[in-house]
Amino acid sequence: MLGENAGERYEQLRRRLLVYFGAQRHPGAEEAADETLDRAARRLAEGVAVTTVESFVLGIARNVVREGWKKPKVVELDGRRLAAPERAEPQAALDCLERCLDRLAPASRSWVERFYTGEGGEKIRARAALAAELGIDANALRVRMHRVRGKLEACVRACLAGNETDAGAME
Repeated sequence: MLGENAGERYEQLRRRLLVYFGAQRHPGAEEAADETLDRAARRLAEGVAVTTVESFVLGIARNVVREGWKKPKVVELDGRRLAAPERAEPQAALDCLERCLDRLAPASRSWVERFYTGEGGEKIRARAALAAELGIDANALRVRMHRVRGKLEACVRACLAGNETDAGAME
């Protein structure tokens, strides 16, 4: 019973973090929420005293947002660091994204499209169905999509930088 309650509280806290990062217009809200929860878990395991877990986690989330402002937009691809251009035209970025999506295996592209489609409860149900279809749990699905998204981001950055050889380095 306690384990179920802890799991529910974790998911509620994660959803609140997603709303917070969305309101802050933080790119990669899911990764930021996961990073925030990981940091909080580490600090709590170290024995940090807190009055409420929620306020403690929100303080960490604020730091994650601040760090995101400072973080340079650099991605590693095959051991090389690629910097994003200062400003990309939205249409050019969309064209590069489409090219990079075309380079994905058909199954991976389908998973990405299904993972990022929908809003609210519809999105949650679609992700749960995708995880069940793949025979994995929701966390494993998030990890899998994080890896694919990292490859897509590196491909798009390379494409925007005009480096088609790096942009073609998809599986």
